[in-house]
Amino acid sequence: MDAVEYYNVIANSYEPLYRAEQEKKVDRILELVNVTKSDNILDIGAGTGILEERLQGYNITAVEPSRLAEKLLEKKLIDVKIVREPIEKFFSNEKFDKVFCITVLQDMDESQRSTCINKALLFAKPGGKIVISVLERSGIDLSYLNPFSVLQIENDKVFIFSV
Repeated sequence: MDAVEYYNVIANSYEPLYRAEQEKKVDRILELVNVTKSDNILDIGAGTGILEERLQGYNITAVEPSRLAEKLLEKKLIDVKIVREPIEKFFSNEKFDKVFCITVLQDMDESQRSTCINKALLFAKPGGKIVISVLERSGIDLSYLNPFSVLQIENDKVFIFSV
């Protein structure tokens, strides 16, 4: 079962299973990364929209290929554009001040992971920030991309890049 199929199966129980952990990660990340109302934000692998809830009223494009996107839609959040497709198929002429990819890469194979990172770089505005977190136990290390900050939050290793 691939990751999208897995999240389709657990869509109704995702929040009871993962919400508290994800909220802690998102809150800590938002303490570290200055997000302003004028920022254009891309959230890759938005899940049920915990980041979107925290930034309600901000201009956010949420990319989520699984049924978790339906849970995000149900929240009727303001200024959130929901794109239900994998990042590999996503394209936009927009550039983003902040690109988030929180606890996603470990659910991808190497090719998808590489595409996801390249898309984050492609869509980030010069001077923007990219935040990528991965489960620590995945062993994924993005240090080779020269992040300006690497830290541990909950069970994740968080890489913050300046573009």
